[in-house]
Amino acid sequence: MSDLAKQLGKRVYLFRKRNGLTQAALAEKVKISNEFMSGIERGAKLPSLFTLEKIAQALEVTPKDLFNFDRTGFQSIQSLSREVLDVSALLQKMTPSQRRKISKVVKVLAESDRD
Repeated sequence: MSDLAKQLGKRVYLFRKRNGLTQAALAEKVKISNEFMSGIERGAKLPSLFTLEKIAQALEVTPKDLFNFDRTGFQSIQSLSREVLDVSALLQKMTPSQRRKISKVVKVLAESDRD
């Protein structure tokens, strides 16, 4: 698919993660199949304008936000791997105390790899 479709899919994925939604939960809110939502996020499928509007509403953004590829904030997030984004979404659901504990564990693990 086109580069535009891939960029759009990445934006949908990032906003979905930011909102703590699973792919299935977002697909249910938009009333499309999970397979179609997966295709959109991979850039393999392009949604209709009607579906795009429903996706934006479910993600609490404007359709314009889904196409705002040049935002500096987005560019810095875009370079992160899906694994890092997944962990980030989990951390956002935790209390500050839990996040500090997880941070300490990650630092210990990172330092142990250097040895």
